[in-house]
Amino acid sequence: MIKVTYQDSFKSSYYELIADSRLQKFERIKFEAYYENHLESKLGYSLWDILCGDYEKLLEIKTKLGTKYRKDTHIKGLFNFDKTKNVKISKLQPKIATFMQEELEIDTCYYCNIEFINKFKSSNGEYKNGFTLDHFIDKGNYPYLALSLYNLIPSCYTCNSKLKHSSEINNLSPSSSRFNFDFKVKFKTFMKNENLQIDNENDFELILKESFSNEYQDYIKIFDLNGRYEYHKYKVIEMIRKRRKYPDSRIKELAKLTEKTEEEVKQDLFGEYIFEDDILHKRPFSKLIRDISKELDLS
Repeated sequence: MIKVTYQDSFKSSYYELIADSRLQKFERIKFEAYYENHLESKLGYSLWDILCGDYEKLLEIKTKLGTKYRKDTHIKGLFNFDKTKNVKISKLQPKIATFMQEELEIDTCYYCNIEFINKFKSSNGEYKNGFTLDHFIDKGNYPYLALSLYNLIPSCYTCNSKLKHSSEINNLSPSSSRFNFDFKVKFKTFMKNENLQIDNENDFELILKESFSNEYQDYIKIFDLNGRYEYHKYKVIEMIRKRRKYPDSRIKELAKLTEKTEEEVKQDLFGEYIFEDDILHKRPFSKLIRDISKELDLS
């Protein structure tokens, strides 16, 4: 639902994290050196392409190499992401999670925008996080992409473990340059009551409606977004009631009284993200609130 972007400096730091890690079973040789000596000629791609290539590069690699290495213990052992005993590199999954926790500002699930997955300080003073890192491209079938940055999507437990599983959803990863969910798919209520006399959840629909294509329908279905957001229709009712209380005439009065712009007053009343696209990941339900705000002629 929310696009994932990684800056060049972050990609470089991520590469160094993996490349400089030392292998336990091979006299602690660095990951990069081992890969270049033993696997680069076999896979045909540089370690940078594997670890930090963009999502489209990963699709190219996946198409070329296919699933022929899914049972290759050598490759699975080197690119192991999970915490298991049979690995050739030390504690990589927690190392990556900690790196993400420290270097990225992760607030809500990129798949659903329902759950907070942020970093928090525990009672013993240690920092922890609420996110899981989902492999958009299944690491079981494509083990050589298990550590690829653009294959790791910060997500909530529900999206990752209960709903998505190993689905690749038409290659529509939030880390893809062509991922455009926010623009193409909007929350709609299809309210027919122009006076906004809507007081309970049975008075309106709430569905995600895609314009001019159906490419995101599997995404909506797999993450059960319509069903999950149905439970939160109360948020829309709150917005409708507030909009009844603050029509345009009242907003103009408040703007004049407080010496603020009408946009600032609307942000005070309905939230700052009703106008901003690049902060949708900051709060749960921000896309819902922004889309419904447009339907209520607030933005």
